[in-house]
Amino acid sequence: MSLMKKYKRKFDVFKVILSKNNPTIVEIGAHFGEDSMRFAEAFPEAQIHCFEPDPRCIEVFKKYVKNKRIILYEFALSNVAGELEFFQSYNETEKATPEKYDWISDEDYSLLKLGNSGSSSLKKGYNKTLSKSIKVKTIRYDAWVSTNEINNVDLVWIDVQGAEKDVLDGMGQCIEQVKHIWIEYGEKDYDDAMSRSETIDYLLSKGFQLIEHFSSSGNTGDLLFRRVG
Repeated sequence: MSLMKKYKRKFDVFKVILSKNNPTIVEIGAHFGEDSMRFAEAFPEAQIHCFEPDPRCIEVFKKYVKNKRIILYEFALSNVAGELEFFQSYNETEKATPEKYDWISDEDYSLLKLGNSGSSSLKKGYNKTLSKSIKVKTIRYDAWVSTNEINNVDLVWIDVQGAEKDVLDGMGQCIEQVKHIWIEYGEKDYDDAMSRSETIDYLLSKGFQLIEHFSSSGNTGDLLFRRVG
């Protein structure tokens, strides 16, 4: 089963940028594992470490993602270790499985209340959420790297709905061992979300260079960075 569909061009870019079959990829905010599986398809020898704290998404991930090169960690990365409040997004009008997730059964999509679940966050602000928040386990990236003895990372993918700065802060000095960062920006529905300019300034200060050609230019979007030197 290929999940590339309309995403092939995007992942072809990563193949050019990373230029190897066996990159180490860290995906922060893995959702259902859809991009995890695309990375596994694009890079046949990649090691993919995925972080996802939402129990709904974890259940889907474990049921449908069967690649041994994809490793799931059932917690959120942040700037503190412990437990934090997590706001599960949900759109009750979205009951049928969207085409982009057609590999998930309609029954799972409805019963698990997965509609618009990709907007869940550690940050307040988004207004389409379940009535009660939950607590999720959090850990810092630098602590995880130390525990798992992971040194050089080819790509860190960050899609955490407004919590990007906390993730970056939690990387500490280990950010120096990361070659590329792909990061979402401009999620202003969420408290503390960074703008495009704030994201660029932060990562420039950490020794990264923006790859303009593969980055968004509007108020919201994604940015691709390369470590300099």
